[in-house]
Amino acid sequence: MRPSIPIIALILALPLSAQNAPVSPTEELRTQVSEWVETMRKIQQEENDWSRDQEVLKNYKEGIEKEIADLKEQIASAKTRKDGGDQQSLDKVAERDRLVAAQDELTRQVRTLEEALTKKLPLLPEPFKKAARISVAIESLQRNLQLPADQQIDEVGKRLTNVTELLAEIEKFQQSVQVYSELREDSKGHEYNMQVIYFGLGLAFAVNEDNSFALAGRPSADGWKFQERNDLAPQIQKLLVTATSEKDVSFTNLPLIQP
Repeated sequence: MRPSIPIIALILALPLSAQNAPVSPTEELRTQVSEWVETMRKIQQEENDWSRDQEVLKNYKEGIEKEIADLKEQIASAKTRKDGGDQQSLDKVAERDRLVAAQDELTRQVRTLEEALTKKLPLLPEPFKKAARISVAIESLQRNLQLPADQQIDEVGKRLTNVTELLAEIEKFQQSVQVYSELREDSKGHEYNMQVIYFGLGLAFAVNEDNSFALAGRPSADGWKFQERNDLAPQIQKLLVTATSEKDVSFTNLPLIQP
């Protein structure tokens, strides 16, 4: 598996069949360029949407981390005053109530982050989710969501760390091109060992060893959906050579698969 390579150098959404009526080379070139620009615009829009959501979560995380730091300082200060013997003062009671309320709010916000991230899990490819580090983080996330209300305040710091680290791993995957070996079935139920190349969380292509079976996929709210595209097998095989080898780098024409 090789680190990320520019998607623009690997995939150009061009028509796979010629028009019925003859057209001039200039008109054909104009049409291909127009389709290529539209494809790049759609891919860029998906990346922009993810980047915007990631920035919101990042800012949210930074705010919570600052709140944690402030709370620790305030808790330490409260303990110092408590050791001074003035535990019964009205000021201490008010401070204690404020800290309890702040901790409850922090717990609520972490829970909101966990629930939001859980809704995004179907967008992650199965091989990525099965990686040791990712699967442990997801299991922890799902376990935390099962906590009853009276236990949600426990280990809030660890829960926040788990969410932010999982988000960081997802962001790294989103910015890369990854190749996995997967078992997939055709429409007749025959199973094939295939090489699947993922362009972040945007789209994927797959082909078996003898180029007789090929797939194209996109993520959805219910998980990744793949459709048979045996006509693309030679191009996908060529793309995999480029993605997994330092040699034979070349451009590959593939369509932008609709969700």
